[in-house]
Amino acid sequence: MSENKTALAMNHALPALRISSRGLPAQEALRLWSGAIAQLRAELTVDACDDIFVDVSAWLIGSSILCTNHVSPACLSRAAEQLIPGPQGHVSLFHIVSGEWEGEIGGQPVSLGAGDLFCLESSQGFRLSHSWSRFVVLVVPREALSSLMSRIPPLHGERLTSPSAYVLAAHLSALSRHAPSLGQDEATSMGRGTLALVSAALREIEDRHLPEREREPMTPTLRIRVERHIEQNLSSNALTPEAIARDLQIPRSSLYRAFAPLGGISSYIQTRRLDTACALLRHPEEHRSMGELAEALGFDSTASFSKAFRRRFGCSPREARSKGLPTLGNTRTMFEAWLQLQPAILPPPRDGASSALPPAEG
Repeated sequence: MSENKTALAMNHALPALRISSRGLPAQEALRLWSGAIAQLRAELTVDACDDIFVDVSAWLIGSSILCTNHVSPACLSRAAEQLIPGPQGHVSLFHIVSGEWEGEIGGQPVSLGAGDLFCLESSQGFRLSHSWSRFVVLVVPREALSSLMSRIPPLHGERLTSPSAYVLAAHLSALSRHAPSLGQDEATSMGRGTLALVSAALREIEDRHLPEREREPMTPTLRIRVERHIEQNLSSNALTPEAIARDLQIPRSSLYRAFAPLGGISSYIQTRRLDTACALLRHPEEHRSMGELAEALGFDSTASFSKAFRRRFGCSPREARSKGLPTLGNTRTMFEAWLQLQPAILPPPRDGASSALPPAEG
């Protein structure tokens, strides 16, 4: 198979994805790239096919996805139907190596450039346009961060500027250079080390919220109590923040603050109901109608259940039952879905292959 047909690659030990327009028709490379990042919306902003350039590689490093990107001018965004709230979501850390970025994150205008390191949360939207650009993205599951931090502060749109952040940026660049040669065991160890660096870099954001936390401290133990209560009462349509605060005898303000990093208490409840519905629909012994399932999970109606399900998973409950679906919030499932594209299987690029790419600034 010709090396010019580079599209997807599989490391002998470490699964890897590669999409490149260097040998594929430009529109085909663009189609593959758009399909691989279904949790985002990607649109190149060049006019002529000859100007389309895509070269993207990704690896599953422990529980996180590391992705290197070199693309012609494009617009990246996340629409409402692509949001992944709650603990099943993820945080993406973008390190811009070259290029200029403009747009809005969480309704706030931003201007970013080479050297910047910033965060995007899967539970919130954004829209960013960039020039010819090289950038590295690390996609981290929220549950992985939760195991390292007592509380995840609001991260969407936050720019990291501490010394720890600069160390993390340098680490991501180095990791992306050496990822093709990593074995599975090495990648698992590197994944743990990378998460530790991410946690250290995020401390600066956590520290910004320190006075607020000191006014009303919230321990992880209390959030666990609330989560257990929610699991036991998912079928009740009376499961509201007010009812939870009353039943567990905790201040509502504490409840709201505890679940703010997870998208809010109401969002968390609905996410758990939808994820439970997804798991039930996949079970071969689950034969209840959509109406019965909606009622069993505390939804007001079949219509509201179907609408919320489509918004989270991109298909109707009936389609999920008949065809199945990947849960994009899970990084391993997400990565495995990317690998299903399979237009070609080739070795990863050799050392020095990047020198054949066009310049970063077009």
